[in-house]
Amino acid sequence: MLSIVFGLIALSLGFWGLVKYWWYMVDVLIAMMPLLLIIGGAVALMAGIRNTGMRTSFKINKNTVEETEPATRKKDE
Repeated sequence: MLSIVFGLIALSLGFWGLVKYWWYMVDVLIAMMPLLLIIGGAVALMAGIRNTGMRTSFKINKNTVEETEPATRKKDE
């Protein structure tokens, strides 16, 4: 019951602040727009790079053996 009362008080103060200081909220939203565009662009770029299937290797293993295709066996008739 106590959390409901505090929730209603917080909601009413939030709505009051939103109505009273509307232009400050608009200024904050305008200021956040370039930051959101940069973050959204970076996420889209990373998702696009991940979907291309390109892989980079930062470690060079000297002991790697290249795999060859196995030779096919002929069936005895």
